[in-house]
Amino acid sequence: MVEFDLLFKNGMIIDGTGSPGFVGDIGVANGRIQKMGKLWDAKAKRTIEIRGHMIAPGFVDMHTHSDLMLLAYPKAEAKTMQGVTTEVIGQDGLSFAPANREAMENVRSMTAGWNGEHECIKFDWSSVKEFLAKFHTSPNVAFCVPHGTVRLTVMGSENRRPTKEEMRRLVRQGMKEGAVGLSTGMSYVPAMFADNDELIQLCEETAQLGGYFSPHHRSYGKGALESYAEMVDVCKKARCPLHLTHCVMSFPGNEGKAVELVKMLNSIDRREVDVTVDSYCYLPRSTTLASMVLPPWATTEGPQ
Repeated sequence: MVEFDLLFKNGMIIDGTGSPGFVGDIGVANGRIQKMGKLWDAKAKRTIEIRGHMIAPGFVDMHTHSDLMLLAYPKAEAKTMQGVTTEVIGQDGLSFAPANREAMENVRSMTAGWNGEHECIKFDWSSVKEFLAKFHTSPNVAFCVPHGTVRLTVMGSENRRPTKEEMRRLVRQGMKEGAVGLSTGMSYVPAMFADNDELIQLCEETAQLGGYFSPHHRSYGKGALESYAEMVDVCKKARCPLHLTHCVMSFPGNEGKAVELVKMLNSIDRREVDVTVDSYCYLPRSTTLASMVLPPWATTEGPQ
């Protein structure tokens, strides 16, 4: 009979595969899940009764701005207490590697509202490899090469097209040094100066090394639908997986258009481009759950 180090009993198990939840037990030994199901006769050094609760794999927060907070507060209790075990940083095209000294100072100033300033951080790195080596944190860290920072490093805030290799080399190097993808912020300087040819070239580099593209696109307002479609087209041409970040239609003027966005996303041929999304669920100040009018395809009863 297997004796586990830890046994969770009678929880609603959500296994992360998309399968329906089921009530059962989970046995853990040597820091890893060894068995799931009805473990009637299992023995364990410690048993935790979780009847009436759900148990699931750790959550991946696909869009965070914890680039400096995780260095300043490596235990990250605010995330781990919510079950987040992986944070994806380097978002919206502005982070701290790869960066020369001038680009670093620009990014620190531009993102102070997101990241704060922390006296305990020395900023004594320049490459993606050196930056990632600084993380000794409770959550795992995944990093996207930030397009805007790469642009600042190569040409400052100039509004011009890069030469063919100027930016591709840094994106390629960043991916090889451990990044999982490429991010951009098309409504921020300097990424807003990029045309789609530039994005396609950088996405090609990203895809060749197994990464994906995570854009904050050009408009979340009047031109939101067109901006989503533009990013889909970029990734089709680059043959690069696409993750649409904070994918919403909540800005004024887009009332009722979420259905159109869902239809557009559902119409994409996944053989041409693999598309995923994340979203936040903020409500307008004047909206309450009781007053919400849901579209026909929505339900208050959870995912179907």
